[in-house]
Amino acid sequence: MAPDEARGLVTAGADILCAHNIEFDSRFISGHSLPWICTLKGARTAWPELQSHKNGSIRYERGLCLDDPRTEPAHRAGPDTWVTAHILLDLLKLYPVETLIEISAKPVLLLKVDFGEHAGKRWSEVPMKYLNWILNISKMPEDPKKADVVFTARHWWVKHTSDPTPAQQRPAPSAEPDPDAWRKEMERR
Repeated sequence: MAPDEARGLVTAGADILCAHNIEFDSRFISGHSLPWICTLKGARTAWPELQSHKNGSIRYERGLCLDDPRTEPAHRAGPDTWVTAHILLDLLKLYPVETLIEISAKPVLLLKVDFGEHAGKRWSEVPMKYLNWILNISKMPEDPKKADVVFTARHWWVKHTSDPTPAQQRPAPSAEPDPDAWRKEMERR
């Protein structure tokens, strides 16, 4: 079966699509206007204190489909889809479908840093200097895959400073003013 034909079968008759990480899975199922439910974002919102928000970890920590042979082998499309379906069913006990779609469309707050020198720390413990680096020096604000990281860093910046805009790293003044400077500044926000 051709990939486009397979994609058509996935979306045929669907009202909503669901995946455990829509940032990843949506790349393979494009060309439609269906809303998504992201069980990863839903789980991060519903159960922020879980040790991990990976599909298998949620399964074990929440006690979902533990003795079900359809969950094996792990890290394969079929079994992972089965686990994701059970995570979705668990989330639907807490939130209506519309709320899950809304959660899925926006960045979510992360509990712990999962990269760099502060990996494993709670975001509430991250130094201001590192938050500033994320927001103003790193390339993360330009990377759609880092939307949750940037959202969380901005949240903690505001919480610690009551300043909605982190101190900007200003470039050295040039001899000639840039006529498009205002546009570039607007794009950064």
